[in-house]
Amino acid sequence: MYYFPSLGLFLDLYELTMAQVYFERNFLGKAVFSLFIRHRPKNRPFFLFAGLQPFLTLLKFFKFEEKDLEYLDSLKIFKPSFLDYLKAFSFKGTIRSIPEGTIFFEGEPICEVESDLLSAQIIETLIINILHLETLIATKALLCRIEAKGIPIFDFSARRTHGITSSLHVARASYIAGFSGTSNVLAGKIWNIPVVGTMAHSFVEAFPSEEEAFIAFSQIYPDRSFLLIDTYDTMKAAQKIIKLKDFFEKNKIYLKGVRIDSGDLINLSKKVRKILDKGSYKNVGIFLSGSLDEKEIKRILKKKTPVSGFGVGTKMGVSEDSPYFEMCYKLVEYEGTPCFKLSPKKELLPGSKNLYRIWNKKGKFLFDLISLKDEAVNLSSYPESKNLLIPVYEKDKILYLEDLQTIKNRVNDELKRNYKKRIKISKNLQSLFNSLRQAVI
Repeated sequence: MYYFPSLGLFLDLYELTMAQVYFERNFLGKAVFSLFIRHRPKNRPFFLFAGLQPFLTLLKFFKFEEKDLEYLDSLKIFKPSFLDYLKAFSFKGTIRSIPEGTIFFEGEPICEVESDLLSAQIIETLIINILHLETLIATKALLCRIEAKGIPIFDFSARRTHGITSSLHVARASYIAGFSGTSNVLAGKIWNIPVVGTMAHSFVEAFPSEEEAFIAFSQIYPDRSFLLIDTYDTMKAAQKIIKLKDFFEKNKIYLKGVRIDSGDLINLSKKVRKILDKGSYKNVGIFLSGSLDEKEIKRILKKKTPVSGFGVGTKMGVSEDSPYFEMCYKLVEYEGTPCFKLSPKKELLPGSKNLYRIWNKKGKFLFDLISLKDEAVNLSSYPESKNLLIPVYEKDKILYLEDLQTIKNRVNDELKRNYKKRIKISKNLQSLFNSLRQAVI
């Protein structure tokens, strides 16, 4: 695996080949690109936007280093004058975006990039990559959080996410969505996310007996002992913990919980709960993990399973049931002229846009309105409304700075608004699209 200190080459080649043509033909006028998700999977009632701040931070440092230019020169497809242009490249356009932690729907503009055509084209891969990944995971994680119904839920996905960088963004996105922490220590350091962890089966296997493993762990961590009890026989392990009660009390060890990671989690949890309660361990929690997602969490809680926390890993970390969204970044305006496309099932609304969100007086969601950016929209009948697209980046300056708790709070507020897809297109935008379509057909 190779890591590069420069971001300049993180793009698809065709962005550079197009950019060279723009450069040669002096196509350097103002362009507007719109970012949106084309279709919504049936198993996703909405999307949760995430990844904006990491993207803006990377964008600020998106430059071509000398070694990048040497590599591009070795490809023998770029002229020296174009490489000289790239040598001084930095993105100096403007970006409007919806804030992180905002719920949205397919077809809605979630970011609008305004810059010279060449610059806006070059950042295409970067913007899609970062915002797609975190939005994908935040959406899945939010569904898990909703089904958990207030029970703490933690990210255990790092070992099976698609690479180191991916694992970091998964931890961030899931935390935004409402997870209580992550097992990923590096993510904890970078994003200031609470880190959690217990023990693995290998730890238990390393000792001559389960009892000795439990004693060793609890003696080192008397105030945070979670004991893994399904290495051999879950029920017998629970009974062993009861037999160690006097040892725990004598050594002032506070047993916080036990973890079950395999088998029939519902039945095992119920049986373990009875053993713990009978042994005067009613305050000891039961933590469940192992192939969990929102569907499994819903099934577990529907059976009134006693559980005090969930560890969610692979299925959330790779968004197993919907491993990608069709996120798109398309040119919608060039030098003031609206741009659009009529490709089958990929029609594109023209022009730079606003996205208005309309609530009733009680704060419940009514509908979203997509309009042209410069269009005068009469919303006097809806005093509870606002344009979701706000300035977040301008001329090398990041305008959007929010800590993760602020974003988490926004998600909490969003969940109170009863979102269901209701999108309206303004008359002017619809009329523009119809006229452009008629002109080319």
